[in-house]
Amino acid sequence: MSQPASSANPHPTPSHIHTRTSSTEFESHTQRQRNQEMLSQIRSSAPSLLHKLQTGLSKLPVELIWAAHSHWPLRYPNSTSSPTASPSSGQYSQRPIRISILDSSFNPPTLAHLALANSPRPRYTSEQGDSDCGEPPDYDAKLLLLSVKNADKSLKPGDATYLQRLEMMGLLAQDVHTHPASHHGHNVAIAIIDEPTFVGKSRVLQEYLRVRLASLSPTPSPADSDSEVQGHPTQLSFIVGLDTLERLFSPRYYTPAPGEDESVTAEQNMISALSRMLSPYPSGDDSLIVCARRAVTLSSDVAPKSACLEIGERMGWMKSGTRQDSEESGEGLHGSFGSATIPKDERIVMIDIGDRASRFSSTAVRNARFRAGDSGSHAEGPWKEWVTKSVAEYIEEGGLYVKQS
Repeated sequence: MSQPASSANPHPTPSHIHTRTSSTEFESHTQRQRNQEMLSQIRSSAPSLLHKLQTGLSKLPVELIWAAHSHWPLRYPNSTSSPTASPSSGQYSQRPIRISILDSSFNPPTLAHLALANSPRPRYTSEQGDSDCGEPPDYDAKLLLLSVKNADKSLKPGDATYLQRLEMMGLLAQDVHTHPASHHGHNVAIAIIDEPTFVGKSRVLQEYLRVRLASLSPTPSPADSDSEVQGHPTQLSFIVGLDTLERLFSPRYYTPAPGEDESVTAEQNMISALSRMLSPYPSGDDSLIVCARRAVTLSSDVAPKSACLEIGERMGWMKSGTRQDSEESGEGLHGSFGSATIPKDERIVMIDIGDRASRFSSTAVRNARFRAGDSGSHAEGPWKEWVTKSVAEYIEEGGLYVKQS
């Protein structure tokens, strides 16, 4: 008599694999839902705020487009509580709120942007002993900042509009983290600004954040009126690339305005403006600059030291500006994990984000898409490895950076 065929799988899949697959699918579905909610919020608010800023109707030339929660830049005290901490609650009573600013055109956002945004805060000698739970001080909040013009800049065919860039910034923000030790460490926001210089951006953002923090705070008691946070709520760290740092120290961007003292040179004007920006509170904005080095593959790639950067060294704001000098002397080189301790007066710090990440540029993505579009295979190509998965999908779905027929 023949035996009936067994309905059981002779090679059953272990239950833990089913569980892992289900968990991964659930997390992926949840992330897609979050992305759609975030994109919906940006699409709802950004057009009117862009128009308001570009037409000069904003009280300050900056507008907050999206934030991870309504009390940004204050952070959740823990994973279960609501974001109700205020500057006067004691969370930041002994120091300013530390915010990193990543200002770029984000056309499109790349893995280099992500590496910069997720780079840990450098350690400063003046902050020894100032830490949360024994860990080195990190950023309390992060801001992705898009600079816009008064009038719409003419866009190339297939290029990303400001709204599309803001949406891609929102997708990038989902991978930007603060306070990895916290269960609720996502404290990121997106803003637009109409201010051409970093000196101006430092001033405008400080004023905007002062007003915003005041609106998030309860009415201060007499005991709080003289607190440090009331007088100095934020410390901004601008995260930049070396090209941007060189422009920061270029006197041609600081020519005296009409009607100003003609005897003052552009370099003198620049040093005065940067001194106000970089000097510690209360004599200045207390802003900091964190700059990523360029990738270097050959010894011949090490460029001569920029004359602009020598001004920063001469003023004592930064150490040696080239990788070669840093490796030989051991000064001025701070790894991606911020292991080195930075002198108290060093206001501009050079960091490494890794040679691979530092090579990913927005221009390379656009060029790769454009070239692939000519061959009719714009969906293919290495460019997908230079951006996050969600940004790559957005670029493909929107048909960005390809020649329009």
